[in-house]
Amino acid sequence: MNHRRITFTKLLFLLTTVLLLAGCAEEKIVFHEVKHPQERLKVSELNQYLRIVKSLPDQKTPALPSLFTPVPQWDSKRELSIKGLIKEEKKWLPNRWFSEAVLAKLSNNRSLINALKKENLSVEQFLGLTETIAMAAARTHYENVDELQVIVRTGKYELSQLMKLEGVFSSFPEEEQYEIIRSAAWLSRVDRARNLLKIPDENVTLLRNHGDVLKRYLPEDALQDPLADIVDTLLVYGIPFDEEPVSGFDNKMKWSPNDETAYIGRVKTLALPTDSHQIP
Repeated sequence: MNHRRITFTKLLFLLTTVLLLAGCAEEKIVFHEVKHPQERLKVSELNQYLRIVKSLPDQKTPALPSLFTPVPQWDSKRELSIKGLIKEEKKWLPNRWFSEAVLAKLSNNRSLINALKKENLSVEQFLGLTETIAMAAARTHYENVDELQVIVRTGKYELSQLMKLEGVFSSFPEEEQYEIIRSAAWLSRVDRARNLLKIPDENVTLLRNHGDVLKRYLPEDALQDPLADIVDTLLVYGIPFDEEPVSGFDNKMKWSPNDETAYIGRVKTLALPTDSHQIP
């Protein structure tokens, strides 16, 4: 009797083990590694990205967040200190592409989900791949990293000076608030420059070599100079002024180059970025 019980127990154990192993065999091992912009790209990944986007409506990526951090815009009534506002902005600097709202929206995009299933990719993996390719494309606007390094150094100094200001933001006069926000734009400049400096040179070369094929399928902000929209208008164009009736208007001024009392000067202006670094 005892022998039969032991044998039955062994059989039950073996049967349970087999069922468990069978259940495990049915489960597919899914890899959820997400590509990051600082990692090297492969040609196969570019082709994978192209297959996905070409299968989507209009052959375009779904609406995605901006590739780069926006310039700070603070309400004049904010009761935080300048230092507090800067720290608050820095909390938003980490990648916004992988927010719950973005993931939820893309997960409901039937066309995208079907395309990703064919490539065995998750939404997160598609976002990571898209960001990596787009950042490499944006980096092609800067052949020389010296300019980016100067931006980081200058920005760190400007922000350190800004954080020395005491008092809550709302306590400053309107003119000073404008100057503070103007200086706070260095937050975005520094963040963008730092992110661009992390891009491997191999990725930049890859995008330059295949840019003519890829550019029509990339997010629009990947094809623009990442720093062109943060132009310091005061530095470039100078301080605007109002014309008053008392002093007269420029369009009514009369003078002659032969007039010995006329003084002709030359003013050097800061050259704006050109399109010389567009993707080939």
